Amino acid sequence: MHKLLPYSILFILFILIQSCSTPKYFHDESSYERQKELHGCRSGNIFCDVASGIGSVFMSAMLETEVEFYPSEQQFKKINLINPTNDTMYVNMLTDLIWDKEDYCDFMDIRIPPKLNCKVLVPVEANYNLYYSTTPQSDDDDMLEIFTSDVKRISLHPQLHNIADTSKY
Repeated sequence: MHKLLPYSILFILFILIQSCSTPKYFHDESSYERQKELHGCRSGNIFCDVASGIGSVFMSAMLETEVEFYPSEQQFKKINLINPTNDTMYVNMLTDLIWDKEDYCDFMDIRIPPKLNCKVLVPVEANYNLYYSTTPQSDDDDMLEIFTSDVKRISLHPQLHNIADTSKY
């Protein structure tokens, strides 16, 4: 039993590190702060659900009856934005969902390095327009519409803007 303890702890740490979403690729200050707020709200909800579940187990054992616990509905989820290109990908995520009294739950100026990915915490059941490009200018952006409940991973492949003349091949 004691031989499995270090492997169990290592496995749990690996799972925790893999599930983290850090806003390190967010270069817009308000988007960075909003991402941190979402992460704090989600962590608080998860902690309360775990504590309530453990409490209901103890109450069931102490009272020798069934105390049922229903976890709260998930409000946020992670979407993995993947940059398969050899260039930095510039991403803006716009929605019509209002986060607070003044601002939408938009995420601006996300810069994903080449061949890496970025985990973004977003509200569940929200429509987002993703504008992405390998250049910082917005005139050549590609647009992708997503519904956050339907997607988990998005590979951001730029569209072919210049099609070569294939008549001589």
